[in-house]
Amino acid sequence: MLKTSNKYALKLENVCSHVGEFELKNISFEIGGGDVLSVLGPSGSGKTVLLRTIAGLMKLDSGKILLGGERIDDYSPKDRRVGFVFQNYALFPHLDSKLNLGFPLYIRGKKKKEVYVEATKAAQELDGLPNYLEFKPSELPEGMKQLIAVGREKLNECNLLLLDEPLSQLDRKLHVEMRTFLKRFISDLDKTTVAVFSDPEDAVALSDYIMILDNGEMLQFGETFEVYNNPINIKVMELLARLGLNVINAEIINGKAFNTFPVNLPDGLYKFCFRPEEIELSHKGLEVISYQSYIYDSSRKLVDCDFNGETLKLLVHKSTPHKFKFIPTNPKFFNI
Repeated sequence: MLKTSNKYALKLENVCSHVGEFELKNISFEIGGGDVLSVLGPSGSGKTVLLRTIAGLMKLDSGKILLGGERIDDYSPKDRRVGFVFQNYALFPHLDSKLNLGFPLYIRGKKKKEVYVEATKAAQELDGLPNYLEFKPSELPEGMKQLIAVGREKLNECNLLLLDEPLSQLDRKLHVEMRTFLKRFISDLDKTTVAVFSDPEDAVALSDYIMILDNGEMLQFGETFEVYNNPINIKVMELLARLGLNVINAEIINGKAFNTFPVNLPDGLYKFCFRPEEIELSHKGLEVISYQSYIYDSSRKLVDCDFNGETLKLLVHKSTPHKFKFIPTNPKFFNI
């Protein structure tokens, strides 16, 4: 559901663009002002092409892009009032952190002294950055580069914020910390935001809406948890499964799958799909035998199991025995 404030609602109508032989095909969606949309898809699916088309950095072949009800696709990139955080940060190597952070003010004509004052003030809200204000990009840790790239958009007078893989350059520990910061930053900024991710955990954690993109086509769009809980096909469910996806053939007979649990579907053959983490142990469930395990965290392990000759990957408590029974908590059945 769109928020009541639609001053900067973003709407795309049948947007098509291309780069080389790759085509972005008939992308249509709408989000309300201040909403956050995550675009999720594999490498080469067209995520960055979509961002660059919205920003005006790539030519629109056909369709419309509206921001707050006004068409912006005929405007030059600088007139669209769009902030863009690039995957490689796009920092100026010859400028220190203060000028990189305050660059939006600098190009609007503010004097360097004023820029330093505003940038220093902005840095106080960015964890740890004040200690690096005199450093140039080559001297900065990855996390500080990301803070500057994201933080300078607070000083940019934009109505729409675009983020291209904002967490992809960070190691795991920093990744999680930065995701928490980014969620707070986007909420405080209160700008309509479109963010591109390859990691489903990031996409789900940060967004109000989610779009699944593959090979230039939109597979599904909707509110984040609606799409997560009700994927329209195996491809969408797979892209939203951070630990992979279990897919096995199943036959429903007399309203039951595997002669074990009831299913409200017509009898027939299906692909039975579930995520490794979405299970619970039950003596009435499917019996498996684990043959390999991996430490996942302090209390859980990821196990490879045999189920009637099929390999399943399941996330269970570390004390789970070699042989056990389980029931998927959110399984999906797709027609073969």
